[in-house]
Amino acid sequence: MEFILSLFNLDIVSLSALGAHNPFYLIWFFFIHGGWVLFIITFIFLSPVLWMDWRQGLYAKTIKWVFLAIDVPRNNEQSPKAIEQIFNQIWGSITDYTLWAKLWQGKFMPSFSLELVSIDGYIQYIIRTPKQWRDLIESAVYAQYPDAEIAEIEDYTKDFTPNNFIEKGYDLWGTQLQLTNLEYYPIRTYPFFEHSIAKKIVDPMSALLEMMSKLGRGEQLWYQIIIKPVGDDVWKINAEKLVKKLIGAETKEEAQTILDNIFSRLYNTTNFLLPLQSTEQKKEQKLPSKVLYMSKGELETVAAIEMKASKTGFKTKMRMIYIGKKDAFFKPRGLSPFFGALRQYAGTNGFKPAGKTATKAEYFFIKPRLLYKQKRILKHYKSRALDAGVKEDGYLLNVEELASVYHFPSIEVPTKMVHTSLSKKVQAPMNIPFDDFSEPEIFIKKEPQSPENDTNNTGSTMAPPPNLPI
Repeated sequence: MEFILSLFNLDIVSLSALGAHNPFYLIWFFFIHGGWVLFIITFIFLSPVLWMDWRQGLYAKTIKWVFLAIDVPRNNEQSPKAIEQIFNQIWGSITDYTLWAKLWQGKFMPSFSLELVSIDGYIQYIIRTPKQWRDLIESAVYAQYPDAEIAEIEDYTKDFTPNNFIEKGYDLWGTQLQLTNLEYYPIRTYPFFEHSIAKKIVDPMSALLEMMSKLGRGEQLWYQIIIKPVGDDVWKINAEKLVKKLIGAETKEEAQTILDNIFSRLYNTTNFLLPLQSTEQKKEQKLPSKVLYMSKGELETVAAIEMKASKTGFKTKMRMIYIGKKDAFFKPRGLSPFFGALRQYAGTNGFKPAGKTATKAEYFFIKPRLLYKQKRILKHYKSRALDAGVKEDGYLLNVEELASVYHFPSIEVPTKMVHTSLSKKVQAPMNIPFDDFSEPEIFIKKEPQSPENDTNNTGSTMAPPPNLPI
């Protein structure tokens, strides 16, 4: 203790006399007697972080966002493989900025937001994208769904803020979703849902779409998947290391500890006292590979990790919010079927609510803590930020996994409240004359609508609720 006090030119008597002074004097006293060292160390560590937050914040204000509502034909026969190709094209937006652009201009790779929204049981697919990548999104969708309809809409969350949803008479429950295992383990993807005899995929999203269509007036469910493309260099190497660890293979980058080095040197210095071992004896000392003793399930897990690492990846973060008028809000109707639908993807990995972000509170100060969590999840959802919430950089899903949790309904999905395009665009015949200075017209072929396709389960005509931004 005396040694520490001597470093700061203090003694026990002067230290005990400080109790008579005000707090500001104490702060100044400790600052001039060595506290400035801690200040400099803190400044050195925090200044780069504060600088990057400032510069990236300025750059983020320059990004213009657009919301695209996407409708595909009701007789869509495409499998989730088509969506997988769309994500491969979106991955092409990845940009490697220079060090100058990152440090001074604050540039960073913006993310995309895949959203599925049910408002009063009316379901809409939406993609939020930076305006500069709008053409990329549209071309990727049209390449797989030529008859799709894409329209720019307003943000459907614009009327809700963390400070006004209670005044509007709404209650909400929301959470962020996290993985149940390491990000290198894959979830159950759409190829696992293919019927072995019929060779048709039992759409894993049909249960989710059906529950979203059952919401009534005054209820909404928002489902959000934030994605940002990442390079293959780091995460695939880490996946390979995990595979080698599981099968017991040696890696080149295994570092020896200090004790290992000490014992190895002692062994080398005393090795001349021991009888020489033959090469065959040394080979016998090597442990056999774990692969020989792995079960079928363990071998399938290793193969699944390798399969995941063979495809393009995105950093991902998922959120959901169930919001409704207090007289219509019924948590079991909005939560239980939702998480039951996500349970279908559980395999070597799966999804679960992130406990720290879930809007629930128990034991003490329940109301203020609950309100704080409700405001926080709503703020994070509206910001569409990848770094908000738990696990700031998100977790990794490849294109096959993303296509499994977010794809357009196929013709087998019976849900009628999913907004789909009801017309088919056909190019004009080649023998129709037209003016040299005008483009050939595109004829719209209206597909006949049957009462079965145009009504919901109650028999009323399918129409969007009023005041939708869609």
